[in-house]
Amino acid sequence: MLFSPIIIAAVALPLLAAASPIELERRAGGPAIVPLAANCTLMNPLPHASQHPGNASISGYKPSSSFSSSKIFSWYIPQPDFISQEARWSNCIQQCNGLSGCVSAYMAYNAPLPKGWLGLPGGELEVGCFMFNRTLTPLDFEVAQSGQYVNATAGNIYCPKPATATANSGAKSTATKKTSKTPVKVVA
Repeated sequence: MLFSPIIIAAVALPLLAAASPIELERRAGGPAIVPLAANCTLMNPLPHASQHPGNASISGYKPSSSFSSSKIFSWYIPQPDFISQEARWSNCIQQCNGLSGCVSAYMAYNAPLPKGWLGLPGGELEVGCFMFNRTLTPLDFEVAQSGQYVNATAGNIYCPKPATATANSGAKSTATKKTSKTPVKVVA
């Protein structure tokens, strides 16, 4: 007899929800993951990055509180994280690339969850990705509390614009050149 209340609830709840006058707002997910173009470069702005070739991780630095007004999006993932740091960083920087106005990102492990994030009390140490609408410089970082913001990685996205020919240069643009195609006869 225990199953009959469960069956009634399983049938009645969807019907009640469909008849409910409450309209739920659509919520957007995170930014789209857009791979960096081949002509783009990532520049590591972390302090002492020159001592760590490439986008190597550095512990002990976080974006300063004065730079927080430039943050346009962030996400947190509970630890332990079962995805490699390289894959997680790739996701973070490619999401920045997919977010309009984002030019730099920072990711670290043991980033404290802010109080009230998704209704949580905060303070838990998680993987954090932060995206900014301004380029980071080594002066935009401050020393983090011991044990927090470890294995940090940061990058400024730089994608040079292709050179365009001007009308006064006298050079013809190959982009507007028309090509003629001859029809292909298909024989069956």
